[in-house]
Amino acid sequence: MTIPNPDLQAEYAYNVEFGVAKVFNEIFKIDFSVYYTLLDNAMVRRSYQLNGQDSIVYDGELSQVQAIQNAAQAEVYGLQAGIELRLPSGLVFNSNLNIQHGDEELDDGTTSPSRHAAPTFGISRVTYSADKWQVQLYTVYSAGVECANLAQEEQGKTEIYAIDSDGNPFSPGWYTINLKSSFEISSSLTLNVGLENITNQRYRPYSSGIAAAGRSLVVSVRAKV
Repeated sequence: MTIPNPDLQAEYAYNVEFGVAKVFNEIFKIDFSVYYTLLDNAMVRRSYQLNGQDSIVYDGELSQVQAIQNAAQAEVYGLQAGIELRLPSGLVFNSNLNIQHGDEELDDGTTSPSRHAAPTFGISRVTYSADKWQVQLYTVYSAGVECANLAQEEQGKTEIYAIDSDGNPFSPGWYTINLKSSFEISSSLTLNVGLENITNQRYRPYSSGIAAAGRSLVVSVRAKV
């Protein structure tokens, strides 16, 4: 049971970033950046009390009371890298990868992996363009997080994570394969058609607790007035 916290304060982020990009012969591009973010009063979900009780009966079940609270500090740092390769016949390949890690300070002064830092994730795509038509075949992917690397407040949430062979919650890795196409009917009208999660993978984005959509057909029309 998550309840409002009237003592919750604003979270502030202080960020430093350094990046480099280089293009070779207008065919190949590489870029990367490193960053460090310090979160002051970082917002985390932790055990709480309501009227002096750490658990209450809700909808007929005894539920632990939790609330969004301010951690003393948290830090997140990582690397973002990308490449782009222009191939013959209107083909372009590009890929981006994000690697990050975070730690947060607990009430007792120790540290725990931070929920603010997502596992390694990325996207790779091949794009074909010709006149008024464009097609993209791409994959989105994410690494998993073992129980020991989950934030402390996440390790008890068996309801939103998968369970490993030892009965502990963890976040599995996942990927999707997707296909999208757009056709410019006129200078003011574009038709978009996409087939997402073609292989119908069942997965939950990290820490969301909500299963993502399965195989989906998306059709839209964009008009410029």
